[in-house]
Amino acid sequence: MLILTLSLFLSFWHGRFAGFVSLTVSALIYTTGRYYFFNFAPDIKSLFNVVSLGALFIYLGGALRAFRENHKNKIMIRYRKASDKKTRLSMISKAQQNIINELEERVTRQKDSLNLLFERINEIDCLDTNISISKLLDTLIHFTSAENISIWVFDPSSNKLKLKMRKGEKQTEKVRDVLDLQDTIEGWVFRNNQLFSMRMTLDYDNLSKLNTENSIICCPVVLDNKIWGVINIESLPFIKYSEYTENLIQIIISLGQPALKKALDFENLLSGDEQNETTGLPQFTQLYRILDKNRYDDSGTFNTSSLIIFDFLEFSELSQHYGYEKILNLQAELLKELSDHNSNSSEIFHYRQDSMMAMYIPHLDYDGCSLFCLQSLEYINSKKWILEGQTISLDVSLGYSSNGTNEKVDPDDLIKRAEYLLEIQKI
Repeated sequence: MLILTLSLFLSFWHGRFAGFVSLTVSALIYTTGRYYFFNFAPDIKSLFNVVSLGALFIYLGGALRAFRENHKNKIMIRYRKASDKKTRLSMISKAQQNIINELEERVTRQKDSLNLLFERINEIDCLDTNISISKLLDTLIHFTSAENISIWVFDPSSNKLKLKMRKGEKQTEKVRDVLDLQDTIEGWVFRNNQLFSMRMTLDYDNLSKLNTENSIICCPVVLDNKIWGVINIESLPFIKYSEYTENLIQIIISLGQPALKKALDFENLLSGDEQNETTGLPQFTQLYRILDKNRYDDSGTFNTSSLIIFDFLEFSELSQHYGYEKILNLQAELLKELSDHNSNSSEIFHYRQDSMMAMYIPHLDYDGCSLFCLQSLEYINSKKWILEGQTISLDVSLGYSSNGTNEKVDPDDLIKRAEYLLEIQKI
């Protein structure tokens, strides 16, 4: 019985081979022990039965062990597959998270770039032409990493392009300030109103024959649907040269063109007459000088003052029907009447367009200006004028802004705020 138990145990835990070895060794020990100690051999039939029964138990024990090992292996295989799948999912999840982080950072960088671009475009919007051009070139340098950049404008007297401004780190020894329209890339861009890029010289022989030493990307500047000048990227890092950079340059120039036009218009106004011939009132140039002159008092403190811009919406129709001078004088008469209703000594000016006039009121804060504007609109809506025997009324929009002691506003910002509110009133 002990032989059978030991063999069965070994076959179940260590396999059939261990069971048969155990059975054989046990049988030999039993037979030898009986013969040695008791001087007679065990019964062969009984020993055969025990060995046969032991072999059967060993086979069954081995089968049970094989079944247990097979089941255990299946469990281990499932566990390894689950572990591998979990590892792959973890790697995929980590990769996806890295992609999400990269996209978020890219969006953040784009947002920061858009905010910076918006700020730079606002800096371009001023009434000084040189400052506007300088800020435009600075913006292009920042976003394209250009090392050298210049802007050229057309000179009708010489029929050539003249250098308006150049910026950059690398300055060549031989710097020209006048370019011919026929023999230069800048002239080709000006004549054709088309962007030039260095890669175009590979496809067009006429461009490769022109002087392309200092022209990587050259873009036209269009004001009032007319070519005003060209901006030339003279030096650019190789890694930055791409179609994306070309598109970015065109976008920045397009965004800066309205501000540049405003500055040029103001420059033209400064070179014009100081008073309107019809009404005798000062022109817009005088208004800007008054705003700049009166923003400080003798102690250097900001003065409280307000600016109101009046836009007569039916000016063109009324001028065609009653005459340009009559309507212009009617506008001036209206503003003089409004000025008389104000206790402060106000000054009246013509504005950028014939349909617009402005009133400067010193020592009037924002609240007082708002109240005065409401009273002015009530007066205009209730007032009737008679021209050539016909009664007419005026449709007027206005915008205003104020400069107080708590906020330092320069003339440019004062004008911008009033113009912005005027545009809002028209919507």
